[in-house]
Amino acid sequence: MGSAGFIPCAHGANIGEMTRNGSVQRIHGGNVYEMARRLGCSPEDILDFSASINPLGPPPGLLEALMAAYGRLQHYPDIHTSALREGLARRHGVGPDEIVVGNGSTELIYVLPRVLKAGRVLVALPTFTEYVRAFSVAGVVLDRCYGTWENGLQPTARQIREHLDRHRPDAVLVTHPGSPSGTLLSESLRAYLVAETRQRNIALVVDEVFIDFCEEASFLPHLAEHPRLVLIRSMTKFYGIPGLRLGYLLASREIAAAAARHLPPWSVNTLAQEAGGHCLHQEHYRLETLRLVGEERSRLKKALDEMEGFCVLPGRANYLLVRMPEHLPNALALQEALLLRDRLLIRECASFDGLTPRDFRIAVRLPAQNDRLLAALSRWLQEVNRNGRPPA
Repeated sequence: MGSAGFIPCAHGANIGEMTRNGSVQRIHGGNVYEMARRLGCSPEDILDFSASINPLGPPPGLLEALMAAYGRLQHYPDIHTSALREGLARRHGVGPDEIVVGNGSTELIYVLPRVLKAGRVLVALPTFTEYVRAFSVAGVVLDRCYGTWENGLQPTARQIREHLDRHRPDAVLVTHPGSPSGTLLSESLRAYLVAETRQRNIALVVDEVFIDFCEEASFLPHLAEHPRLVLIRSMTKFYGIPGLRLGYLLASREIAAAAARHLPPWSVNTLAQEAGGHCLHQEHYRLETLRLVGEERSRLKKALDEMEGFCVLPGRANYLLVRMPEHLPNALALQEALLLRDRLLIRECASFDGLTPRDFRIAVRLPAQNDRLLAALSRWLQEVNRNGRPPA
């Protein structure tokens, strides 16, 4: 399939774990450029299920809005992102001074250690790996709380309480919906986290970058009652614009002001600000996204559940986490086979602290694309069972 120039990974290596000058690089989904280079093909030739982005792509009219803003490129961006913050404030029913916009949510994640001034943080795992990296490079001590598969890879109130009593952290970090699990914290656990951290006067950081896919479950209603609650949001996932980089933080005025002070000036460019404002007015697109993703997620989960030994978590976002049975080759072997044979890229998840080499994540895409993935998975399973080894 035109795979000349592709260098398979060594046994046990992670195909996403590229090394340069002997150093391990960050491992994330959506690395189609590197995969295309190794395959000797165009990035457009790879159907990417590894990055959880809205399958509809950017909202209608965005290109025209960006072209209309072209003339403003001769000026510096609005250093305060005022118009976008005001639009987000209207959307969420908060004040503009309770919002900080960043060059993607990752920029805001790296601000957190300086803003919270926490020496010790309790992290519920698995989670987006940049949180662990951001706190670690800042010298913060991490207490790790692991969710079980049976509990949707989310922590329990008992686990949280035991860690709080034993380690007395300065902050707690949870992911809602989970990344890469896609599962939601229960309503009772959300209420417990808010009440317990507020009573102990410690910060509660909630990653809600995928919450737009299930907005009724947000921690947002608790923002007014918890002075140290911080919500991390993204606009790139739901609105299909990861190349523009756009995220935001919701918190008290004091925390928001501190976060803004730690950001570099003009970090959010003019086109990203324009895109954010445009996206906030796309109600039909928002509703169509929720309909499509909800239907396709349910259909994908049902089909995967019926495949040999696959166990799929009941995720609520635009992706699903799958655990393979022990008698099959691991998720890395599957990832390599799908990439080489079908030009499909999934996200094997062994690099997530708290997951195993048998776990992989897939994004929910358009119906025909999802059908293509399901067919490729079925072929792979058939060949493994017939040959007793992964197809070459």
